[in-house]
Amino acid sequence: MKKKKLNIIVFTLTFIVTYLCICFCVPGMRIKLEAEPLELFIKSIEHMALFKCLISLILGAAVLLLVNIIKNKKR
Repeated sequence: MKKKKLNIIVFTLTFIVTYLCICFCVPGMRIKLEAEPLELFIKSIEHMALFKCLISLILGAAVLLLVNIIKNKKR
């Protein structure tokens, strides 16, 4: 059970951080909208959501795989 919780936490954190980095750090993915900060945040998250989810999913799975490989090597 402990291993599953760690895997879920690692995957979730990687997914969220990757998604937000794609939204705000990649110049080609940033939207140019003059609006209030909350509206800009929501629109940035909604813009190209499927593409960002796929990239985040792939990166989250890769990080999870690396974590499991490292844990197995220590044993």
